[in-house]
This record gives sequence, structure tokens and C-alpha cells, in this order.
Amino acid sequence: MQTLAIENLKKIAPSIFTEIGANRTTEKYQHISTTRLIEGLRSEGFLPVWATQCRSRNDEQKAFTKHMLRFRHADAKATESGLFSEIVLVNSHDGLSSYRLMAGVYRLVCSNGLIAGKTYNDIRIRHQGDILGQVIEGTYTVIKDSKKMIDASERMSAIQLHPREKMIFAELAHNLRFEDSSMGEAIKPHKLLEPRRFDELKKDDLFTVFNVIQEHIMKGGIRGYVKNPNGRYKRVRTRAVTSIDQNTALNRALWSLAEKMMELKGA
Repeated sequence: MQTLAIENLKKIAPSIFTEIGANRTTEKYQHISTTRLIEGLRSEGFLPVWATQCRSRNDEQKAFTKHMLRFRHADAKATESGLFSEIVLVNSHDGLSSYRLMAGVYRLVCSNGLIAGKTYNDIRIRHQGDILGQVIEGTYTVIKDSKKMIDASERMSAIQLHPREKMIFAELAHNLRFEDSSMGEAIKPHKLLEPRRFDELKKDDLFTVFNVIQEHIMKGGIRGYVKNPNGRYKRVRTRAVTSIDQNTALNRALWSLAEKMMELKGA
């Protein structure tokens, strides 16, 4: 398992290491650097494997901006289908958000980081009181949810979708990503169903279809055409989702869609 050393984290998400809260925070705000949480989780065997932070146009706010990390236990082993249980932690030092813990699953074959849907625990911890203790306690609740996600993934893998059902899933996912975007006309829903790797070409199970769609939406790179006012067509390509809020919202909504489809199929 490849983990992120402190030196790597400082380059990827330096706001993790901020030792003070932003000026806008109140006296009730209790600042604890995310570094201390990392150390606390490390003592419990959970190691950081991925990290990112929001972009900030204001140089003064970069040190306090929102960041997200994914943790995996040192003893974690992949399932037969290549899945790992993970913990997702979101925090900022600007006083605008609480600590947030969610269950996650990592799919080895396509490097997809999934996040649990709305029926799972979304633990929020205010910047007050015994923050580290609450985060560690919440971690064990969330890791149970992650294992439930893996169980659900196995059930999804046994469900075959008909072409129309795949298209319905793609249309719903398309609405989630492009409903308020000009790219909605350029990128048609069927593009979300095009596999990126050879071994997915002949697979119609729900979990594979879900992962194909999720990867397209989160990583971008889908090509399409948009018509200019002069009548000519311009080639466009979707961008990866880099916003932490959008990442978590889309990932959770997509997982919920997959579970709803599983429910409708009677599994």
C-alpha cells in the first residue's frame, strides 16, 4: 500500500498544516491542525493515501482553505474484486465548515475513489470540545459503513442491467453533472456508458456500469461538440471535478443512484 508521507502532504495540500484559524473565526472556535488528526488516526493504524485542497484566488485564504484526505488501515487487504475500505475526512481552518467523516471505497482496477451515499453516516464534528477523540470515535463508525459499501458492491456485481436500464442510469447521472452546465447539450448521456478499458466492454453488471459512469463524471475527458452562433461545431471536452464540495456531492449522489437501481432490481 502506497501512503503519503508528511513531505508529500505538504506539497499536495499545505492547508492541512495550518496552525491557526482564520481571522473570521470566533472565540468559540477551537483550532486543531488537521496534522494532529492525521497523527491521531495514524496511531489507530489509519494512514493517508490520497489528499487534495481547494484552489483559492485569495492568497491570504490559501492557508485556511478546505482540504480532503482519504485514509486506509495499514492492515487493509483488497477484496477479490479489488476493493479497499477507506475513510474520507474533510476539513478547513476558515471557520466555515466542521470536520466531516464519510465512508469510502477504493476500486483498484480504475483508481476510483467512491463515497457512501445519503443512507450512510455523514459525521460532522464542530471545532469545539474533544475534537480528536470524536474524530477517532467517528472513524470506527465510518469504517463499518465502508464495509457495508463493499457488501453492497458485491451485490451490485451480481445484477445485470438491460440496455434501457443502463441508459436510464446514464441519463440520471448526466442530469446530476450537467443540469446547470452548458456542456449538457454537447455531452450526450450515452457517452457516459463508453468503457475506458477493454475488460469492461462486455460487462453489464450494475457495479461495472456505475464505475464507468462515475469515472467519466469525476475524471472528465469526455469529448463532444457544441454549435457556435455562426452554425459551426466546436469540439469540447469535459473537465475533471476538482471542487471538494462538488466531488463529495456527486460521489454521494451517484452511489445513492446505484443503490436505488439495486433496490428496483429486487436485490
